[in-house]
Amino acid sequence: MHVPPGSSSLKTDPDAPGEAALLEDLAETSDALTIAIVRRDHDAIVAATRRAEDLVDRLSLLDTAATVRIAPDASVAPLAARIGAAARRNALLLERAWVTDAALLRLLATAARAGSDAASTTTYAGPSPDPSQPAGWLDRSA
Repeated sequence: MHVPPGSSSLKTDPDAPGEAALLEDLAETSDALTIAIVRRDHDAIVAATRRAEDLVDRLSLLDTAATVRIAPDASVAPLAARIGAAARRNALLLERAWVTDAALLRLLATAARAGSDAASTTTYAGPSPDPSQPAGWLDRSA
């Protein structure tokens, strides 16, 4: 078996990238996903997500194929920290985007309801199941 430089796994294919190289690619893909989320670029979000899934699958296969593990080299720990920070950052950005979209939907539903109440007796948004909810109430679980 061959142990390439920068790899924490033994593997049979000397031309395949090592664990550290795959982790570096995953960290770069996480950064690309951040940029795509900030720009609200749907195609780039999908591409980065697919790339990340492929890299995770390749890391899993590498780990499964390894018969002997050696101590990870010094480059793996910072990469793991970088990937963890990127995952937390991207989760926060996605949560903020979700909250913003939900707020916009509530605003639009309120505006549509106010406009339709003036025009007729039928309303765009049904009555709130809770009388204490505002006119633009929308179920957040949707």
